[in-house]
Amino acid sequence: MTSDKELLQKMFDEMTGDAGLPRIDLSEADSAALPFGDGMILHVQYRESIPEVVFTVPLGSVPQEKKAFVYERLLEANFYWIGGKGATLAYNADLEQVVLQYPEGLAHLTKERLQNVLEGFLAVATEWKSTLAEILDDAANDDFPQVSGPGSAMFMQA
Repeated sequence: MTSDKELLQKMFDEMTGDAGLPRIDLSEADSAALPFGDGMILHVQYRESIPEVVFTVPLGSVPQEKKAFVYERLLEANFYWIGGKGATLAYNADLEQVVLQYPEGLAHLTKERLQNVLEGFLAVATEWKSTLAEILDDAANDDFPQVSGPGSAMFMQA
């Protein structure tokens, strides 16, 4: 019998092989980290207990004096997941970084769905890295318009 992790790994292997991308290898601690875009890192974590795969991308740090301003906008963007287009914006204290995360259950996951989710997630992460930089630049002005994030369409729809 094939485990959920083996099926997920097979989907990743087919997807990355078809696209000529680096392999997402979940063999070490059920996780992988891959560079993409402009100095960004995609973290992929398989969670057997749920079962699901979680995508995480650190977006940047926030100086102490700007945290209240920035976090208010991130919380606003999380309302109904609109600003993250289905993903969640959070703060990871261990990394001291704002991160974007999205979990995808494995129960009905297909290679096509996985590819769509991953492509959409990476696009949103790239947009949010820029959006976070803009928010930080404008934090000193305190007249920055309210942020709902890059775009408003949900990217996670099948």
